[in-house]
Amino acid sequence: MSAAEKLDRIWREAWRPPDRQPVWRWAEEHVRSIPYSPMPGRFRVENSPMIREVMEAIVDPRIRLVSIIASVQSSKTTAPEITLCYIIANLPGPTLWLDQTDEDAKDQSEGRLQKLFDECAPVRELYPADRNKKRNATIHFANGMTLWVAGAHNKSNLQRRSIRWLIGDETWRWPAGHMAEAEARVTAFGWLGKCIFMSQGGFEGDDTHRKHDTTDQREWHFVCPHCGARQPYLWRNVQWAKDCQTDDGEYDYRYVRDTARLVCNKCSHEFEDTDENRRRLNASGCFVARNTKAAKENVGFHWNALSTMSWGELAEMYLRAKVAAKKGDITLLQQFYQKRLGLPWNEFTEDYTIEQSLSDYLMDEPWEEEGKFNGVPLRVLTVDVQKDHFYTVVRAWSPTGSSRLIHCEKVFSWEALRGLQKLHGVNDNLVFLDCGYSTYDVYAKCAECGWYALMGDRKSTFTHRTKNGKMIQRFYSPKRRVSVSRDRVATMFYWSNLNIKDSLARLRKNIDGPTWEVPKDAPQDYLDQLDSEHRVFERGRWIWKQNRNRANHYFDCEAMQVAVASMLKLIGQENANEDGASM
Repeated sequence: MSAAEKLDRIWREAWRPPDRQPVWRWAEEHVRSIPYSPMPGRFRVENSPMIREVMEAIVDPRIRLVSIIASVQSSKTTAPEITLCYIIANLPGPTLWLDQTDEDAKDQSEGRLQKLFDECAPVRELYPADRNKKRNATIHFANGMTLWVAGAHNKSNLQRRSIRWLIGDETWRWPAGHMAEAEARVTAFGWLGKCIFMSQGGFEGDDTHRKHDTTDQREWHFVCPHCGARQPYLWRNVQWAKDCQTDDGEYDYRYVRDTARLVCNKCSHEFEDTDENRRRLNASGCFVARNTKAAKENVGFHWNALSTMSWGELAEMYLRAKVAAKKGDITLLQQFYQKRLGLPWNEFTEDYTIEQSLSDYLMDEPWEEEGKFNGVPLRVLTVDVQKDHFYTVVRAWSPTGSSRLIHCEKVFSWEALRGLQKLHGVNDNLVFLDCGYSTYDVYAKCAECGWYALMGDRKSTFTHRTKNGKMIQRFYSPKRRVSVSRDRVATMFYWSNLNIKDSLARLRKNIDGPTWEVPKDAPQDYLDQLDSEHRVFERGRWIWKQNRNRANHYFDCEAMQVAVASMLKLIGQENANEDGASM
């Protein structure tokens, strides 16, 4: 090439306007294949429709932070890789791509990025003529852009450069504090500086999830073609045959796969486990922000494997993980939540959809381990009060914290409730009524009969002063006096909705602790309601949330049983002899 031709080329390149068509459309035109993808041929956004909005956000000048948390092998890394091609050709600026270690970074550069660049002509044409300017860790492109690929574990990689584009992969594996160190590199570029972080689920409270919490937390939704309801892909809506266990308690995994389906959260329509159904649902998909109070320049995306994988395959993974967890190995269950659901793991995430095992006894059957309270059987009656009826649970407790369900029933009058108490020999001091509904009537009846009122609360703990003056935190409040009339007073307690229900979930597992038993003749309505709530992270905090269209009255009764057992020091970490029961 002559000097004149070189000058002409430089002149044309300098004055050529950048391509401003949507980034995904540009990629469909210029990326002829993704070498490491199982899908042959040109890049097509319809193969992974959730990444369209992700790619647009990465190059949107109004956005400073893009956080992506998603299941593995679902294009969460491919989206920034493809977008990087667009950046090199149209929005060049110093760029740092960070993997976990320098060795991982080398593999990323050799095995993915450079192979992808070879398949994208606008990028390939910008390769430097001087081979010394194209190495594994650094590429100096002909348009003046430099790309560094390095490891986040090496702190020196985070401190030497001013960066316009920072892209960090699998941040859940980075050392604590290194995300903030890397983020500081874009400060010099002001509003042009941008951070893109990608990861599977990590651990609750780690840097990855704290950063994601600052975003608008967009969740991938689909539209049910039968009722029009827009909804996220929820694991609890994947169902399979209830009779999937053989007589010896083993799972028939082939049967699980064959019967797995996704159920609409509103109309309960069942979608068969087919790739065609997933394509159809994803075609209607869009992201919906869950945190509308976030700064507009912070955008977050989340999707899980339900949008990309066989639901039957996921169900088998899940059940195999549960079997391993029951034997003491929670590794597979942790990986399922982190890698398949893209959720943070913590000690409570284990699995709150519990398959309730039934014990070999019958309702009202005598129990030798039952304790005594003031000379009468240690039985607790808890009541969920409704408009014109009551859901009741009677549970017998041992001094060691084990318990047995001995009765549950729906009754329709105060007289019937009083009769049920007497029939089962429950002391007045061990009758507890939820006062969230018909509050005054509950207070009045408690004052009349010597019963107690209970109210679930959002607080995690309540402050108590012990007899020796020490201040401690418990999952229930000190007792409160409520005046009903001039000469009648009711006693009530608040209890932590989160921690008490967490305690109930742990008791139901029956692992290394007191047994929590349900008789073999327990009614199906009771069993169905035991899993009427699930633990979710919403608006920056964990809560127990009711599953749509599923009654939770017996579940609330059992939660109140745990609250009372905590008050009596039958369960929990406090010594039963420290300062006696709190009632």
